[in-house]
Amino acid sequence: MISVFSYNRVLKEQDIIERGCRSQVATRTDEKLNFVRAAAAASGEAVPETLTDIIYYEIADRFDVGSLRKLRQKEEGAALMILTSPSVSPMEYLKPGIAPDLLLLRPFGQKEFDQVNTELFDAFLERMNSPNPDDHFVLNSREGRTLISYGRIMFFEASNKKINLRTDHEEYDFYDSIENLQTVVPDWFIRCHRSYLVNTRKIRKVKMSEGLIEMEGGAVVPLSRTYKQDLKRLIK
Repeated sequence: MISVFSYNRVLKEQDIIERGCRSQVATRTDEKLNFVRAAAAASGEAVPETLTDIIYYEIADRFDVGSLRKLRQKEEGAALMILTSPSVSPMEYLKPGIAPDLLLLRPFGQKEFDQVNTELFDAFLERMNSPNPDDHFVLNSREGRTLISYGRIMFFEASNKKINLRTDHEEYDFYDSIENLQTVVPDWFIRCHRSYLVNTRKIRKVKMSEGLIEMEGGAVVPLSRTYKQDLKRLIK
């Protein structure tokens, strides 16, 4: 599954973007496409709720830049194309924390968009087919291949012969074991319980006496006596 998010107030441009993406996915991959549109930043629509692979984002004013910065914090690993007008200064969006992969200036038609979009998909598919194992966890499922940045993963939980992967916004279930995952994930993931593997970079507070770990976002995971010393050494 390839998830695309497009924020744009112009319906004609949204249609061009969606047609171009559907063509790229259909002709170059065996994946399904999940295409999400948004046109109202003020309502919060400009930040998708689910994991996103590719983002197309309209920049028309400073409010758009602020919304994009928030989105970038959540989706730092997504490929990003900015769509804007020559009248908007590049100083507005070429800033740390945004880092677009490509820029497309208005006005544009299907041909112009497809030319630039092919470059974006070239880079995205290369990363998708040969992901850096240090940066992403590769989840294979019936829906296809999903790349999940390790920086977004809160923890892995073993439950009912499956693994539940929890990010800040999503959950994914798949077949594996905590023991095997320990050999795959970066060393800043640590076993805190026989059923949990936790991202120490997402820990907000450790309650040793209560045997609990508070994660960013409010999630709480158990800490068993067996793994307390390991956790103490790692988070010093």
